Amino acid sequence: MQTRILQFTAFFLGAYLATPTSADPLSADPLSEEEINGLLEELSVIEDFLTGERVSLRTSAVHAFEAASSSDKAAYEFYVQCHKTLNFDAKDSSFSEFRAWREKNEDKINNKENLAAIRFQLQYLVLTMKAAEGVKRETLIPELENFVTDIVADTENLGGMGMRTLRSSVKSTIFAEAYKLNKSLEVDNWSFEPGNFGEVYDQSVFPFFRKEAPEALSAAWDRRINLEKQSVIIRYEDNDYELEKFETERLPELYWAKATDIYINVSPKQGSQAMLAMLKGNPGHTSLKKWLEQFRDLLATTAEQSSAVPAAVDESPSNE
Repeated sequence: MQTRILQFTAFFLGAYLATPTSADPLSADPLSEEEINGLLEELSVIEDFLTGERVSLRTSAVHAFEAASSSDKAAYEFYVQCHKTLNFDAKDSSFSEFRAWREKNEDKINNKENLAAIRFQLQYLVLTMKAAEGVKRETLIPELENFVTDIVADTENLGGMGMRTLRSSVKSTIFAEAYKLNKSLEVDNWSFEPGNFGEVYDQSVFPFFRKEAPEALSAAWDRRINLEKQSVIIRYEDNDYELEKFETERLPELYWAKATDIYINVSPKQGSQAMLAMLKGNPGHTSLKKWLEQFRDLLATTAEQSSAVPAAVDESPSNE
């Protein structure tokens, strides 16, 4: 960003000086090359200051978020303090007004489900800031997978309310707003919804393995599928209908998605074998017709690509 700004500025100033504009009174007092370079240095200082200010704020946020996520008590106090800063201090409200709000909302904020969700939000904001600052994905991906595994393991404590909270963007949290991250935190190939682990895998985990370690993509899919299986078992422990529905409807869809991904990004041979096994093993599935069409389309595309590759020419010397 800084380089582009400076390059554009230099281009603009150079073009301006090179263009004769006798009607323009400024042309009588042009900038010298030395003056231009001096101005560019000043711009660089300003840009460095803005960048440093942003990094300093994020560093401060990381330390605060890590400390606040360490316990329920710390999470509660931090939430309340952020709310006070944004909604009372910024409006010059009296302390008695803040105290009345705190007493009114005590039960809503200070409960097991909400505090568990708050702690996960804070932890995920730290991961997201690491991603925004360019921490290498090979370092982040294991942390990310461990994080969503922890959420699933804590499903019972989170309850319905906590899980709903975690399916909203961390950029919309009061913590992101308090540290001015709600508009500045941008990351490619990243989900901002920590409770939506399917999206976390689709946007971050799977793209990494497809590009950097395709041989490990199948295992990543197995971990993602097992997470959803665990989540369903915890949620519907005593509901045989929902458990059977997952086994007969949702689980085959996940394995089909895995098989097609393997076909496209790892090995058509491995993928086609898995896809064929899915078709034969789930003759009554509602998506069977769609799967057949997808399989035929993939095979047709593979055939076209194979026919487009010229046959190798044997250039070995003849025996004549």
